[in-house]
Amino acid sequence: MTVKKKLLFVDDRSKRIKEALIKYSGFDVSIAPNVPETLRLLSREDFEIVSLDFDLNGHDYTDPDSKACGMEIVRYLEKTAWPTQRALPTFIIHSSNSFGSGLMFRRLNSLFPSSNILKQPFSLMGAEG
Repeated sequence: MTVKKKLLFVDDRSKRIKEALIKYSGFDVSIAPNVPETLRLLSREDFEIVSLDFDLNGHDYTDPDSKACGMEIVRYLEKTAWPTQRALPTFIIHSSNSFGSGLMFRRLNSLFPSSNILKQPFSLMGAEG
């Protein structure tokens, strides 16, 4: 029996979550719709991939200082560091908010300079562009 890699998909949009479950069907996918759930899952489980959205409060182009946006996850990691006994996952920033995703990308790269940090906007099936 093959063990599936674990992926944490952080997003609050139901359509994007449904499509991510299809796109990542070869993974053991956990969904976190908000910052507290993301931090809870990260503290309890090891993930090979963590896919992050920036806008988590149901609005586009959230203030980057908001405690409800994906930047709060990055700020938490900056404050606490990654546990040395745990493997660092690949981080994918899938937000379509190019301003917010750029900020997350730069800060994660600064925090984990030798890690795999990717910026890959998640496009919905059938969406143009």
